[in-house]
Amino acid sequence: MVAKTCSDCDVANNAICEQKPEGYVVCSCPAGSIGNGHKCTKMVYCSGYNCCPKGYVWDQAGKKCVDINECNIPTQNMCSPSSTCQNMKGVYLCNNINKAPCTSAACPDNLDCLTINGNAKCADPCTNYLPLNGDARLFTINSTGKFLTDRNNVGWYRYTGNIAVSMKEGRVGALKCGSLEPYSLGGPHPAIGEGVKMVPLLINGLNGYSAGPSIPVKACPEGFYVYKLTGMLKFDVYCTGECEFFVRHSKGEFFVRHSKGEFFVRHSKGE
Repeated sequence: MVAKTCSDCDVANNAICEQKPEGYVVCSCPAGSIGNGHKCTKMVYCSGYNCCPKGYVWDQAGKKCVDINECNIPTQNMCSPSSTCQNMKGVYLCNNINKAPCTSAACPDNLDCLTINGNAKCADPCTNYLPLNGDARLFTINSTGKFLTDRNNVGWYRYTGNIAVSMKEGRVGALKCGSLEPYSLGGPHPAIGEGVKMVPLLINGLNGYSAGPSIPVKACPEGFYVYKLTGMLKFDVYCTGECEFFVRHSKGEFFVRHSKGEFFVRHSKGE
């Protein structure tokens, strides 16, 4: 796992720390131990419980960690009924299929195919989401300590916090947001009434910026955004920006952004 300094590795259990010239370290466990480098456990102690990193389980017969195929276990993957589950080492990915059938028909543009109480149905992600700490992923944060990861976050999420409640648009740079090479939005958020829209991601890499995949995003009438996360191979996060929210006006919908104490207003369908 990635961290800022060697002191963030499990040095008490002889974790290996590899210093990188870009200003971060990679923690790993020594031979005879299992873990992600932030926490290492000697294999001899693994017989009584699962000491493996998330996404793996201890194989007592083989004396090793083996990958869990979450795609074969419905209770262990959060992929929506209209997406396909792809198992990878230590993680699973949900591949969105645009306009895929939900039971027998595709969902309207403002809904998504979700599993609710065990049944697949078209539902509003604005009322079916999980909270995610937005302040901890703010784009102005210089990454320190043990880096955060959204690797295993799957499903619809809403950012909560005092400062950051939406995903950051545009470039932020590497080693930001509590992550190594974080993601940000490579396009604008949708406006209220536009339904679920696919918005491209931007990868803020150590060697520059590159285009990432697209994720579904929706602007909710109550004044917040929701984002459909699908898991990732990288151990990184989605960056958040400063507080953004919507207000309604009798003459239409207006967008208000708070930036360093200043406000400006624009109509959702144009300036």
